Amino acid sequence: MSTAKINQEMSKELSAILLSNLDKNFFFNQIVLHLGKMITADQILAYEFNDMGEAILVSENGISSDREIKILKGEGVQAYVSKAKRAYFSNNVERDPVFKREALLGVKAEMCLPIVSEGIVIGTINLQKFVASSEFTREELTMGIALLNELKLPIQNMKIYLEARNLNNALLKTIEQKERELKESRQGLRMIETRAIEVKDIAARSLVMKDLLQMTEKIADKEISALIIGEIGVGKELFAKKIHLGSVRKERNFLTVDCSTMNEALLDIELFGDDSKAGVLESANHGTVYIKRIDLMTMNIQNKLIQFINSKIGIKHQSKSTFKSNVKILSSAIKDLTDLVNDKKFRNDLYFSISGVILKVPSLRDRKEDIEILAMQLLNEGRSKDKHKSFSPTAMKTLIENKWSGNVRELQNAVERAYILSEGQIIDKLHLDNNLSIKEEIQEEIQVLESKKEQVFEQITLEELEKKHIMMTLEILSGNKTRAARSLGITVKTLYNKLHSYGIHFDKEVQ
Repeated sequence: MSTAKINQEMSKELSAILLSNLDKNFFFNQIVLHLGKMITADQILAYEFNDMGEAILVSENGISSDREIKILKGEGVQAYVSKAKRAYFSNNVERDPVFKREALLGVKAEMCLPIVSEGIVIGTINLQKFVASSEFTREELTMGIALLNELKLPIQNMKIYLEARNLNNALLKTIEQKERELKESRQGLRMIETRAIEVKDIAARSLVMKDLLQMTEKIADKEISALIIGEIGVGKELFAKKIHLGSVRKERNFLTVDCSTMNEALLDIELFGDDSKAGVLESANHGTVYIKRIDLMTMNIQNKLIQFINSKIGIKHQSKSTFKSNVKILSSAIKDLTDLVNDKKFRNDLYFSISGVILKVPSLRDRKEDIEILAMQLLNEGRSKDKHKSFSPTAMKTLIENKWSGNVRELQNAVERAYILSEGQIIDKLHLDNNLSIKEEIQEEIQVLESKKEQVFEQITLEELEKKHIMMTLEILSGNKTRAARSLGITVKTLYNKLHSYGIHFDKEVQ
């Protein structure tokens, strides 16, 4: 068989391997290893371009790099091939200004191959030689380009994955910035007026949601408190806003306080203010205050809040100063407060004061009839008609059958990811996160097995406990390391390292 035929067969084999795995390190390592079989080089490096245009070293000779090497945007041969979108090599690196950095490292000849998809360069493969007499040939350059051309589909998949990851990182940075701003606003008590709030329609095809919306409309214009109960992510704040907008107070402030995000002192300042700033109870005079996770409110704050509710007079933080205010109080908790009341962790009189009406928002898995219209609403919300997309029947079936432990919030994230990953107007099952329900299934399997075991205390170190849990997870999942790693919240590489440290050796799974 000719060399060209062998290389073509290798390319097809590599393409199949890469299509079965979306791990970034695996992707670059496999390309480097296959190029090493085709082209003679002393060292082969792989660089990934991040969202800042910087080239980050990710692979060295087919092994994930732990060196933090970053080449700035616009610098080096990486920038040159990225701009030209074509391969480049030199057998006289010392005299080639493009390879200035490599020349200082003792490289004598280098070939740089761009990894391109749809005109976007996502990375480069750099083949290097350190012996002066060694050279790359045009034939080797052609072979390298041919290999990457054969990998069009896996490279396209990796491009989509990296774009989604970069978007997610950007969102996380935005969230972190907002959290910093929120922390600063709490410390400085910069109150933000929220009179002009917007509430989108709540998807309601299920009977339980229709009944809940009817109840919300009935109480909105009544001067009665409401306690909204439901799991995380079901949309409790949305119902609070609908109540506010349906009341006579709708032209006034709607201010929110989250008891889960601050300690007792900060919560006291946020609610009641101090001598330098007004708190939300004072700032929302004649409006509405929504207290999230009131089940986490400490007893000292509960005492101050019930005093305020009864007298409409509040006492500022660490002060004798008082204020008068008339507000409607709405609050939320993730479960019924009666157990806390019975355990004397929540004041009985405060409970009755805030729960004039109790609204129980169902989990998404308990109103599957709403998933279709809710998913479509989330998919195209805020987008022009020419950018609208829709779900295929199999994709919608996947959404409906998923367990949604994170409720509407989790659905929203899954839909947003699918919109980004799909290039056409139809979102198929493959565009959805294939791990939507796997964690829940694994955890159920673990819980069932653990429930069968006698719960007996044994003296054990944390290291031994970790090993025991890892081995039990592998046992439950029939030795599947990929699923076990996902369940444990670690990478497959980390799992293999831990097994190796235990003296356990496995053949690595074909990804």
